[in-house]
Amino acid sequence: MSIKMKVGFATAIFVVALTALAFNRHASIIPQAHAEESHACTNQTLVGRYGFTGEGFFGAPAPAADVGTFVSDGEGNISGSDTINPGGKVTSRTFTGTYNVSSDCTGTVALLFTPALAVDLAIVVDDRGREVRALQTNPQNVVFTAMARRVD
Repeated sequence: MSIKMKVGFATAIFVVALTALAFNRHASIIPQAHAEESHACTNQTLVGRYGFTGEGFFGAPAPAADVGTFVSDGEGNISGSDTINPGGKVTSRTFTGTYNVSSDCTGTVALLFTPALAVDLAIVVDDRGREVRALQTNPQNVVFTAMARRVD
C-alpha cells in the first residue's frame, strides 16, 4: 500500500470516528444544552459566605486593592469585612447592606461601611451563585471592580 493510500485511509477513519463522537449522546464533542442551564436567578441565588478581592483607582489615579469576606442571607441582606489599601494606606473595615438579584442574574448592592461610607455596586451572579462580579457605581471618581467566590 502506498503512502498516499495509507494517509487517505487514516484520514477516512479519523473522519468516521469524529462523526461517531458527534452523534454519540454520552461522548459528544458537540456541546449539548441542558434545561438546567437556563436558570433564573433570585435573591436566594446569592446565599452563603464569599471571599472576594477587588482592585481599581480612587480619585486622582490612586491605585487601590482590597480583600475580604461577606455573608449574604438569600433574603437581600449582606454583611462582611475587608482590608483595603488605597494608595498605600491600609485600613480594615466592616460593612452591612442590602442587595437585589434580578431573574437575568444581574443586580445591585448598597453597602454602608464603618467608618461611614456608602457604596453602590452593579453585580452579576454567575455559576449558579458560586461567583459574583461587581463594579462600583457610586461614589463618583472611583473605578473599582471585585470578584467573589462562595467559600462554604
